[in-house]
Amino acid sequence: MSDFIDPGNFDFFARYLLAGYVIMIVRSRFVVAQRPNTGDMIVEAVILSLINQLAFQLIIWVMPQNLAVSLGKQSVLFLQVLVLPAFIGALLGLNLSRGWNNAMLRRLSMPIASPAHRAHDFAFALERPAGHVIVKYNDGTLVFGYFGERSMAASDKERSDIYLERVYSVDKDGQWSELSPPRSALLSLNGLRSIEFLDEESETE
Repeated sequence: MSDFIDPGNFDFFARYLLAGYVIMIVRSRFVVAQRPNTGDMIVEAVILSLINQLAFQLIIWVMPQNLAVSLGKQSVLFLQVLVLPAFIGALLGLNLSRGWNNAMLRRLSMPIASPAHRAHDFAFALERPAGHVIVKYNDGTLVFGYFGERSMAASDKERSDIYLERVYSVDKDGQWSELSPPRSALLSLNGLRSIEFLDEESETE
């Protein structure tokens, strides 16, 4: 244990593993996707750490030597392990969430993969605008609600649910009206048939 916390070993651990985890953590703030298993995460962290090392070496190469010396060893390690990985993670996250490289992939006739492996995660991604939804179950039950900033959709391998900040009743004429008193709802998605997202035109009608 004492060998592991030795400063030399810590520097190696920080550069070739921790930096990769920082990239993955920052990138995950921009995309919705299931976490890989521990073994895959370690391999990905090592690979991303190596990419970070290459980028750092390029920065050092173009940086004036006197500036690198004046920063000091601790400041350089801070930039190498936290600042640069955070920047790379944000860049990768923005690229995935906004599809910046999709046009290039189409030109190369390469498949475009979404970071979200489940349609549920993709549907409730960070850019999902607030709006009304209709939740339909296999037994015919309908729930009319509003998914907004105070709503939430969570999913994992064992359980999925959705919290609607407002629910409505709908009369025979299709008119939506708020319940009295106003209510919100936590819905289990077991037995779910579909979730319909109403666009602005549908909401106006």
